[in-house]
Amino acid sequence: MSFLTGIWSALLGTWIRIGTSILPRTIHPMVLHFPIVLLYLAVLIEVVRYVGGRSREMFFQRAGFWVLTLSLFAIVAAAAAGVISEQFVRFTPQTAALLSAHQTDAVLTGVLAMAAWIVRVFTKFPMDGRKSDRWSLFGTGRGRASIVSSLLVVGAMVMISITGSLGGTMVYHYGVGTPATLKSAPVTTGTNTSNS
Repeated sequence: MSFLTGIWSALLGTWIRIGTSILPRTIHPMVLHFPIVLLYLAVLIEVVRYVGGRSREMFFQRAGFWVLTLSLFAIVAAAAAGVISEQFVRFTPQTAALLSAHQTDAVLTGVLAMAAWIVRVFTKFPMDGRKSDRWSLFGTGRGRASIVSSLLVVGAMVMISITGSLGGTMVYHYGVGTPATLKSAPVTTGTNTSNS
């Protein structure tokens, strides 16, 4: 286990060194909207498919699968960007606790989205000889949405909403990531109201 921990630490350290040298400190707010939008879109596709998409079942099945796949890439990108943006921030004990909860919720979001994706990959369409069966995931009949995968996607959407709410609390209530809390920015203790 310590071997895996060592590999993870080395990879993370390398990413931080490279990322902090080439990416802007605002990279996390620049990319975090993609997983939010994609997970909401994945849920919307599921709702449309359940409510009235029977005539276009295969279209909504494929669209839902590929939007979910894109959301996984977006979640990883947002997490990687968050690691970089975090390096530039000066935390207080209170904001550090909020960040820890934010990170935990983000990991849970990723786990739920990945679980939904895995369930879809291993759920096969009924093979009834239709031509459309050949066009499912990798031509194997896999990738069908099920009740389980739909519930997992909804869970991921709920978790990313909670994660975003915590992130917004850190920014709007505690100023995390704003100039006053950046490591390289001077911290001002008050405002000058005199006109001299």
